[in-house]
Amino acid sequence: MFGTGMGAMVGLLVAALLMVPVAFGVAARADAKVRRLSTSRASDPNLSGSDVDVDVDERCERWRQLATRAWLICGGASLVAVAVVGVLVCVG
Repeated sequence: MFGTGMGAMVGLLVAALLMVPVAFGVAARADAKVRRLSTSRASDPNLSGSDVDVDVDERCERWRQLATRAWLICGGASLVAVAVVGVLVCVG
């Protein structure tokens, strides 16, 4: 019974440690996309008009939401990994 719980904890740790860099990469890429969209809209005078502004604003908002979710997943997975390591240290 002790080995089964330990195996599950190690599996959870591996899953959390794999999720951290993936979520970090998605979050960083989404943040870069938001920054690129907002600077391209501000610097390009040809992209004026209500339809274009609304489209760019909607895309920026979607990328911001994705970035926020990815940062939360990254932080949550990091906290899970730290907690699992703490439990494994205490048990082992």
